[in-house]
Amino acid sequence: MSKKKKKNGNALPSTFGMLSGSKSNKTSETPIFKTNAPILQGSQPQKAFSTGNTREVNIDSREWPDILSDISNWRYLPYSHGMEMELIVCHTKDGTYLEGDDMTHTMKEMVNDATRIFKQLINYERDDFPYMPEYIRNKIRKMPYNRDDIEKGFLCCIDYQIENTYANQVIPVDMFGRDGNVTMATFILELVTPPCQYAEELAYWAGTLFNVAKATLPRGYSIMSTAMNPTMKEYIRGLSHSDHHHVGSFSSDQEKVQCYSMVRNFIPHIISLSVNSPILNSQPTDVIKSKIIDGKPRYTAPKCIRSIRLLNNTTMLSDSTDPKKYLPYLSCTNGIEADQNFFLATTGYASLYDARFQDVFPFTKYGTIECRICDAQISICRRIGIAMLLQTMYYKVRKLLSAGKYVPDVNSETLCINRKMAIERGLIGLFKEQNLDRSYIDQYDPTGFFSECYLGPVGRPHRFMFEAVQQMFRYFKEEFVELGYMKSPFLKPLLQSVFGEISYAVPPMTEAEYQLSLFDWKVKQGQEPNIFEDIKYFTITYSQDPIQQPLTGNLTLPDYML
Repeated sequence: MSKKKKKNGNALPSTFGMLSGSKSNKTSETPIFKTNAPILQGSQPQKAFSTGNTREVNIDSREWPDILSDISNWRYLPYSHGMEMELIVCHTKDGTYLEGDDMTHTMKEMVNDATRIFKQLINYERDDFPYMPEYIRNKIRKMPYNRDDIEKGFLCCIDYQIENTYANQVIPVDMFGRDGNVTMATFILELVTPPCQYAEELAYWAGTLFNVAKATLPRGYSIMSTAMNPTMKEYIRGLSHSDHHHVGSFSSDQEKVQCYSMVRNFIPHIISLSVNSPILNSQPTDVIKSKIIDGKPRYTAPKCIRSIRLLNNTTMLSDSTDPKKYLPYLSCTNGIEADQNFFLATTGYASLYDARFQDVFPFTKYGTIECRICDAQISICRRIGIAMLLQTMYYKVRKLLSAGKYVPDVNSETLCINRKMAIERGLIGLFKEQNLDRSYIDQYDPTGFFSECYLGPVGRPHRFMFEAVQQMFRYFKEEFVELGYMKSPFLKPLLQSVFGEISYAVPPMTEAEYQLSLFDWKVKQGQEPNIFEDIKYFTITYSQDPIQQPLTGNLTLPDYML
């Protein structure tokens, strides 16, 4: 970023790892955090945040073009995986949204330009984008085309091949256009990847879509990738941004609903890893506080809401205020129709179409499970890491069912209380079991491994969400290893969030804390603390290189994860 000057002439501290353009995992520290970050009373690290003996993990450190070209070593996704990514289109000068006729005209022009660019990429007529691997090119069954949709308007689409053990079909993909769920003058740009079979394939499409969006913007406009536009004065219903994960090609209806039940168990954990909307009206919701540990800050910020989006978006997600109406556990023991009826009876909807806006929904018209809980991430890398986490959960289910076992059933009371805490405080939120009988879930796993990972050892229950997420990774460790994900640069940011190390801060940390750290640094430097300039810049930086992400540093893991 040293090559790209900010308008105010001030650069960000090098600890954020984006100034030099270096690919090294090691970044120099700055005395800014050591001298300026406030030290709270009683700021000694709590045992809850200790991970025990740790060792550095050698992550695949090749450049993105080298990884992309090495198709034989791409990381396989057991299920087809597509992402819907909601993007902010704003005025470059002040970050405010485009609205009304300006946005209608601009969006149509962007779609036309995107269609033209995608055709050029397929025909290898551009050298300003990453080379499209032949594997990906061969899965495109129809050249990009335009269509009008009654809800989404004018779109750029392709037809893409799914081909795995349980699916062989061509899927039409509305990959570039406005979000059809926002019926207002301010539009959201929705970018949709094709259903992919490899992590690198998914990263290629996500990064390419972002960079096509940038290339189609008229002068004076920018894109931002975060769940809440930090320049907005107040939350407006429907105007926030998320990442939706669609996973398909299940072997049976039972496998699909049991995969849903597995993700349901870990909704609070996934939320706490993906929170990324801590700023509204150019301010966090409280004073940012940090604790200095070994010369680096831990951004505790206990009253700073980590996901303003999830806190306010109560109409397009599940109702978690009443556990009796929250997403039910499903097993398909009485058939898929019985599960569908039970789902509707529990959530209180008349039809599956009406019930589709849920945290996790297993009955989409595409035959997929849709996960809607993730805030839009700043980096492509972290998005792919979340995709890998979901794939690993589903793969675990396939193994359980093949062994004649079922996914454990965590009650809705426990899920709802921890969902709320994850939204408000992210990884530093308290973790509580609520009327969850350990002996009940041990019926599903008599070894007690699930209950120990989920609740903590008998007599030493998890206190923080941070601990629960650490042990979630332990529960799925065997599957991460089998799938070859542990040394992937895409999984690295999720593991760093709860294990470490991060070059300029101490875990736990997500992209929400990263935004808070940017804001805090600007305040301490006497700068205008608007961070939309930085989010605009990093949106492009992390899409051009999908293996780079904000949590710079080397990954260290405890012995039980090695």
